[in-house]
Amino acid sequence: MKIVLTYKMTHEWNAQELLTEYQKLLQRAIDEIWENTTWKEKKVKHRYSIGNGKYKYYETTRLIPYFPKSSEFKRELRNKLLKNWPFAKHYVDSAIKTAYSILESWRQNYLKGRRKRRKPVVKRKFVRVKTTLMKVEGSKIRITVKPREEYLELDYSGEWFYERIAGWKVGELIIRERDVYLTFSREVEFSGRIKLGIDSNLMSLDVYHPEKGWIKVDLSELHRIAETYDGIIDKLKSI
Repeated sequence: MKIVLTYKMTHEWNAQELLTEYQKLLQRAIDEIWENTTWKEKKVKHRYSIGNGKYKYYETTRLIPYFPKSSEFKRELRNKLLKNWPFAKHYVDSAIKTAYSILESWRQNYLKGRRKRRKPVVKRKFVRVKTTLMKVEGSKIRITVKPREEYLELDYSGEWFYERIAGWKVGELIIRERDVYLTFSREVEFSGRIKLGIDSNLMSLDVYHPEKGWIKVDLSELHRIAETYDGIIDKLKSI
């Protein structure tokens, strides 16, 4: 089992150019994926309460988005984004991965009725830095901006969380205008006699016990309550 922790520290880097260009790059990646998205009609069931725990069901037709994920499309997308890109190539790979993550999050909210059929727009400046762009020596990290030309350096040995993550593996970083998020991970082994397997799903929590077998915990009511209150909060925010 892997444990992952994230901590924030401030920086004084002059990274505005990288942040601005990465924001544009990420938006271009989203634009390209969006333009090549396939929309298919699908019958969707809905319900509303009529009191006493009873519901009225009805059907509507919705357009469901399917994003292009073939190796050929991703290769062509990468080549397009690399044109005139002044920084390390691995930032392009990071932007593509982040673009898909943003679109998948939008898709889930769209299917739940929380988002309209509008393309996501990147409003905040940040850069996701892959481990391939970093050189780690103890508590010191050197981040490649332009290979053999420009680097960013940080040392987290003086931070309050240093003792907590001593010996942990450094993961991806997220650079923002005034701070940076650092992730650390560590593999953990359990020495207990019994080991459980847990599968967390949307509507249930499925637990495998080596002696008792499968144990299913129904989360459908909890999910319904969460959906209801999310809808209420969204309406309050719009007001």
